[in-house]
Amino acid sequence: MKSHQQLPGSMMNDKYEWRYRFHPACKVVALLMGLISSTAIGQEKISQEQLQFFETKIRPVLVDKCYACHSEKAGEIQGGLLLDTREGIRRGGDSGAAVVPGNLQASLLISAIRYSSDDLEMPPKDEGGKLAENIIRDFETWVRMGAADPRDGASKVVTRHDTSQARQWWSYQPLKSVKVSSAKIATQHADWPLTDIDRLVAAQWQRTGVSPVADAEPLVLLRRLRFDLTGLPPTSEEIAYFEQQWNSQPDLRNELIEKVVESLLNSREYAERWGRHWLDVARYAESSGKDANLVYPHAWRYRDYVIDAFEKDKPFDQFVREQIAGDLLPAKNDSQRADQLIATSFLAIGEIPINERNPRQFAVDLADDQIAVVTQAFLGQTAACARCHDHRFDPVSQRDYTALAGIFLSTETKYGTPGAVGGRNRAGLVELPAKAGLPVVGSGLSSAEIRQKQQKLERLQQQQRSARAQRANGGQATDGLSDFDVVRISTQVSQLEFELGYVNDDGSAKALAMGVSDRPSSTPQPRRPGVNRPGATRPGPGGGPMPGGRPNGPGRPQQPGGPMRPGGPRSPGGPAQPGGPRQTGGPMQQPGEPMAGDQSGRRMRSSGFESIADSPLFLRGSIENVGEAVPRGVPGLLGAGTDIAIRQGSGRLELANALVSAENTLTSRVIVNRVWHWMFGRGLVESVDNFGTTGGQPSHPELLDYLATRFVRNGWSIKQLIRDITLSRVYRLSSSYDETYFAADPANTMLWRHNSRRLEAEEIRDGMLAASGRLNRQPPPGSLIGRAGDGPIGGERLQAVTLEQIEGAANDFRSIYLPATRSVKPALLSAFDPPDNSATNGARDATNVPAQALFMLNSDFVADQSQALADLALKAHPGASPQSSFDERLRFVFRQVLNRDPSQAESMAAKSLVKANGNSRAAWTSIVRGLFGSAEFRFVD
Repeated sequence: MKSHQQLPGSMMNDKYEWRYRFHPACKVVALLMGLISSTAIGQEKISQEQLQFFETKIRPVLVDKCYACHSEKAGEIQGGLLLDTREGIRRGGDSGAAVVPGNLQASLLISAIRYSSDDLEMPPKDEGGKLAENIIRDFETWVRMGAADPRDGASKVVTRHDTSQARQWWSYQPLKSVKVSSAKIATQHADWPLTDIDRLVAAQWQRTGVSPVADAEPLVLLRRLRFDLTGLPPTSEEIAYFEQQWNSQPDLRNELIEKVVESLLNSREYAERWGRHWLDVARYAESSGKDANLVYPHAWRYRDYVIDAFEKDKPFDQFVREQIAGDLLPAKNDSQRADQLIATSFLAIGEIPINERNPRQFAVDLADDQIAVVTQAFLGQTAACARCHDHRFDPVSQRDYTALAGIFLSTETKYGTPGAVGGRNRAGLVELPAKAGLPVVGSGLSSAEIRQKQQKLERLQQQQRSARAQRANGGQATDGLSDFDVVRISTQVSQLEFELGYVNDDGSAKALAMGVSDRPSSTPQPRRPGVNRPGATRPGPGGGPMPGGRPNGPGRPQQPGGPMRPGGPRSPGGPAQPGGPRQTGGPMQQPGEPMAGDQSGRRMRSSGFESIADSPLFLRGSIENVGEAVPRGVPGLLGAGTDIAIRQGSGRLELANALVSAENTLTSRVIVNRVWHWMFGRGLVESVDNFGTTGGQPSHPELLDYLATRFVRNGWSIKQLIRDITLSRVYRLSSSYDETYFAADPANTMLWRHNSRRLEAEEIRDGMLAASGRLNRQPPPGSLIGRAGDGPIGGERLQAVTLEQIEGAANDFRSIYLPATRSVKPALLSAFDPPDNSATNGARDATNVPAQALFMLNSDFVADQSQALADLALKAHPGASPQSSFDERLRFVFRQVLNRDPSQAESMAAKSLVKANGNSRAAWTSIVRGLFGSAEFRFVD
């Protein structure tokens, strides 16, 4: 065997590595190596001292402890990390760079050998465990010295997800121009289509061997249209009219359907039904969730904005822009300005960890929620998976994620709570233009109440300052207050500041909304204690000053004459001027530095994100492992096809414009597929929230691109898209079963029949109210949560609303106006798979389990509606005798509940029940309850 002196100076030979651990002359070797030129060693210049340190302190440990799993000769390379070359150790693995010269915090290898976190411990405990402290100090010294490394040569590239292959995924390709006339339709289906949608569907039947079933019966079709478009059943009058027209004018049936569709699309009921669809996507809720779970008293404004947008058929591209950057868009008047400000609630209504102790962690988690909802709701992308490392499956890198994070970390989110314990992570609200004339939920405060609250606030603030001064730097408190008392005082201060911020100088309640705005272009300076004199200013809802009743909060005041323009001028409605200065704001403020926080002048911990700036890349997603700053921007794959750098402002406007640009391959496809799913119970792409490589492929790619292209050409009109779908023949198909076709296509992927679907929770509740005649079609002002005011849900102290109030919420309004919190839901909705409002939910679960039938049998709500409908039947058809009125009553209740006439067998069964129990209110209530409890009521064919 050769001696080590005879081995090549490159020191890349594995035999040398093995021997090196045991040879007694290792120091001699290091000295000899110092004579080798830097060119011979590699391109990195290394001093003799650095080389000796690496060879005696670092390399032996790497060889002995790491190479078994992290070298080219390892059987399976763990974590994609190679430590046997300089290139490998600096490039790092799946989680980022293992060594960043001169930067201990950014070097994952240091974190790993320190055992800094439970999920990153190297060497593992079952393979020797933590290194000795002196060895760890050696590695720390090595990194501080610049991590000099003589191991030249290319490192093996570890096989990872092939992003070039992923970029070829169908959803990332441009929309194809579809020539419907070239669709090849089998001869037996040639006369079947009515529209281009039908032709593209029929062209797929021949290759799968299926054929369409018959068209649906007229009343089945009417019920389907009514529930799909409005979430309500047809009335008896609508049934009678449709049936009469269908039978008397068979040549005008297409025109009849068109007339019905137009009438439904122009109703407020349509907007309420389809607004509910979008609220699922937007993860709408009226509370923060998590452990504190504080209510959002102003979330209802976003709910109403969404309903109004569907009623007015607001172009979807404008709908997108407003929700992401409404505060940055120009407005013609105060009403439009208010509308656009409310729209940005989309970014503020997420599940927020109000009680998070670390402000930096809170800011990063909040931005993560916003990245997740924007990319998934509009693009069908799970970009948030790239928070800690490059996406495992889709071509979204951690740098792409960080570029987006900079946009949202440069955004002030105003969710409007005083915070949890001690006012932690509290936030202000957006003040809406007074001239917009918007409704206000809240009675305001009298002059005496304002004065009383201000005096109490000043007293508590003085106590708070004194208590903190006494306890500063470990001082001994002499005020007799316990730690709990100090926290209680802080909480009361936050609450009082918040309450005073809800009213104008005259005590009237302000029109406020959740929303966002750009952060200032430079870090705000701390205010000196005591600058606020009683009566001079009053704290806003977030604790910031509100002189003269102007907008509150830590962000800049709104500009009433136009959009906010942070960082300099913009072209109207467009991105920042390309020639303008890049507004990075410098490096992020270091966490832990003081910042302005409240009226009492207390200095709160900084998150490091108080101004517009780029985000650092957090290695492994940890705020403790800070890497280089990544410029804010919109990745090309998620936007306009090419990367967009943000030169000034947060970048939300550029992001919004990129999402609806002509080059974007995702946005129009995703929303068209959502609409198709809501109409058919299954999308053309089944994974409606995931258009990435782990999602599905379109069953009808030509149809999807045809609809997406037509949608954009028609001005991004949702109503026109629905109109196109409902007037197609494929939408009118029966849901009847065919054994042969089912065997060929059991999932009905080829649309040879219509899918029967279970009604959603809101449709079941609203359907019963409509059938019983008790549905109040006028929307209520605000919401139960809005009227309750601020505070925790079900808490022991200062609770805004109890769990019982939410569970038992009973009114006659449509279900979309019921309280929608993240902890508990109204009882009836809970039984029928309500949406998970912690994240985007474009496709609800739809179970059909025995518990649901039991609920229908035992629910007081169902009993009340059954009795009300029985009373209606008795009143509408009194009859000369009980026997003479039976048929009319039975027909009436069947049409109200199941929207059809009873069969002969059903009539006989009902007659037997009435005969046995007398023609009484109780008997008819039992009949109605049986209909409500039937599967036929809960399903629409």
